[in-house]
Amino acid sequence: MESRPELVGIVVGQTKPHYFHFLAKRAISMGEYVTVDSPAGRILGLTEDSTTRSDLLDKMSDFTTASEARKVAIKNTRDKSYNASVKVVGLLDQLRGGKVVLPSLPPEPGSEVFEARGEEISEIFDRKERQWAPIGNLLRNSGVRVAVNMDKVASRHLAILSVTGSGKSNLLALIVKQVASLQGTMVVFDYHGEYSELDIRGVVHAEGKINPRFVSADQLADLCDMRENAEVQRTVLGKALTEEVRASVNFWDSLISNVRNIGANEKQYTRVAPRVEDIIQIAVKRMRAVVDPEIGDVLDQIKASKVNILNMLEFTERQANAAITYYLEEILDDRKRAMRSRGEEAKIRFRTPIICAIEEAHAFIPADQNSDTAYIASKVAREGRKFGMSLIVVSQRPRRVSQDVLSQMGSFAIMKLTNPEDQTHVTEASEAISEDLLQNLPSLNTGEAVLLGEWVNIPAVVKLDLVVEKKTGSDISATTLWADQQAMNQVARESTKGFMVE
Repeated sequence: MESRPELVGIVVGQTKPHYFHFLAKRAISMGEYVTVDSPAGRILGLTEDSTTRSDLLDKMSDFTTASEARKVAIKNTRDKSYNASVKVVGLLDQLRGGKVVLPSLPPEPGSEVFEARGEEISEIFDRKERQWAPIGNLLRNSGVRVAVNMDKVASRHLAILSVTGSGKSNLLALIVKQVASLQGTMVVFDYHGEYSELDIRGVVHAEGKINPRFVSADQLADLCDMRENAEVQRTVLGKALTEEVRASVNFWDSLISNVRNIGANEKQYTRVAPRVEDIIQIAVKRMRAVVDPEIGDVLDQIKASKVNILNMLEFTERQANAAITYYLEEILDDRKRAMRSRGEEAKIRFRTPIICAIEEAHAFIPADQNSDTAYIASKVAREGRKFGMSLIVVSQRPRRVSQDVLSQMGSFAIMKLTNPEDQTHVTEASEAISEDLLQNLPSLNTGEAVLLGEWVNIPAVVKLDLVVEKKTGSDISATTLWADQQAMNQVARESTKGFMVE
């Protein structure tokens, strides 16, 4: 037997088919769902903002008067008023059937507003079809599980945005876990080693190395950490990187030999060539963990039907930019061949859709400059859907992420955002988030997120599941480590003292 819904308020003021306000009999939290009757049927709404006001205390200007007014206000049950703003997310019956239908007419002022019961909304959020994957519970109704549509993640792109320490990497790990359980293909460019110890079945770890034989001259210059404005040095490197060098048994020796020949035979490069040679030799010593001429094609390192964590901890930012660009280009080309040849071509590696996740997206897809990664990421964002390739961009600095890429994201997970510039940047990228909801983002706690866009039927404020298999990424307890070290030092001193006595 269904429980009786709680009456929480009365609709007041001007109403719209997509938005209304109500006066509540208690404080209403952002993220609560309510129902109200309308001429079009029963409506489900999401509370995006709420205020509490005291008539007596509203205009107090000094402590003494406020203290006296407080005593009166406590006894006066009519003193406080609770106002809530609600976004209409759809007609309840249609939502329960899996369809989002917005009402053509708004609720009437004076309509009763009820708290949405768990049994009313559970089937909206906790979908059981294969493409729906559970990732948490409703924040304001913990008995309701929330699932996201993985087909949309794999086709319409996703942005995960929040301040540091709010749970971005945990959410990405949740998605990794679901993709692995579905035996899907995914690549995570792990720039900070956040997922190096992620121990989940179906997840494989690899070093994000690339083969210099296959990259462009500019990409090789970036891998060698050659300055962007060193145009003459880059010209010499480009002239030296011939097809013969690419095919040679000893790549680096052949490349350096060509640089020397250019310096000896072309007077305009006589002084520059030795510097280019030095840069290459230094890079060869430092780049062993990054570049390897013997590994073959980089796509050979990525396993289909697995989640591939590519460790890029040893990369500089410029090297990582070149590597991510190259991987994305090669994966997109492979998916284009797969779609155009209908999977008949033998050299195709990925015959099913693939998801690529870029951590620290603000560093590689910047808003204020045209990086190579930003160019290819924008291309994937525009074209990827047609070829079965999608992006997940993760950042704690949304305002520094390319608006061109963010605006292509079909889905969003937005956690705590405190910077007004970040908030504005997100609203400019997505019409799905309102001003009221935006203003409440600073109130979210770690592990709480607003889910918007195509991967959810309706907006959801969620407490995300914790991925226990993720060992790294949490804050370091300095005091615990100091205490452990002190204990170890004490044991060592005692051990040494006992040895000396003997």
